[in-house]
Amino acid sequence: MPIRMTKPSEGGGFSIAIEDRFDPTDDHVVELMSMDEYQGVSKIDGKPYTSIMWHCRIYDQDGVAFLNEIDHAPYDFVGFSSMSLAKGNKTAKAREWAGAFLGRELTDDDCEKLAENFDGALVGKRALASWKFETNQDGSKKMGFALLRPIPARMRRPTAEVNGTNPQPPVREVAPPAQPTPGRETAAQRRARQMAEYAAKLDAEDNEDDDDEPFN
Repeated sequence: MPIRMTKPSEGGGFSIAIEDRFDPTDDHVVELMSMDEYQGVSKIDGKPYTSIMWHCRIYDQDGVAFLNEIDHAPYDFVGFSSMSLAKGNKTAKAREWAGAFLGRELTDDDCEKLAENFDGALVGKRALASWKFETNQDGSKKMGFALLRPIPARMRRPTAEVNGTNPQPPVREVAPPAQPTPGRETAAQRRARQMAEYAAKLDAEDNEDDDDEPFN
């Protein structure tokens, strides 16, 4: 596949280079591979800030990692959050995401302990992600978590090796029944409900300064 450069007329940001087979309307298992601190300066008020970069690998339903179209290595998805683990009128993004990777809602006592070695407690853990796309000020696109939650029990089954490397923890999804049980919520209905419930939180995040990320 030829390399497509971003034209000056399209803005200065890089295009999202994940494989074409990735469907952002589907949910995917993600694994937290590493965490870094990002030191930035706000373009709004010039004040410095620190963000956490959450480096994640994304898997398909067969447990195979999606690749980067540029060098064909596993795609490195990066999410940004602030350093906060607070819970008030709005729960800090880092606290929500940590709870998703650890499989439960975190208490203040949990967060007190996690704060001492945050990445050490989370790296290597997995969660289930839904996606959203946003447009940067320069017109380029960025992908982010619309919703991050614990992996449901129905998806925890063994998988084969990932991209020819060592076997990974269970992620294979059980195929849904051909016909939904009367009165039972279908996968599409469940996803629509989850996204609707999360919409209010997304609106709040857009208007708060709690979770800083670099301006592109």
